[in-house]
Amino acid sequence: MPFKFNKEIIMRELNNAELQDVSGAGIFSDAGKALGAGIGSIIDAAIGKGSTDATNAGASLGNGIGSVVDSTLDFLSNFFGGLFGLRR
Repeated sequence: MPFKFNKEIIMRELNNAELQDVSGAGIFSDAGKALGAGIGSIIDAAIGKGSTDATNAGASLGNGIGSVVDSTLDFLSNFFGGLFGLRR
């Protein structure tokens, strides 16, 4: 016998904090992206030819590294917050 829900499932709109959590926005990912783009633009300027390949690659790399840091900090915050009852 399959399980049936008696209530209608309603989706709600996310608030700004929740939207940032699911979209990957974070301080370190944003800072990493800016730093990577800056380093990449220096490389592009040194090479010349008007290319932005290094800028784009640096921004992607920095964003990825920053996202790992953001995720790790979020995990630790949730883990210890749940462990000690300090959920945000």
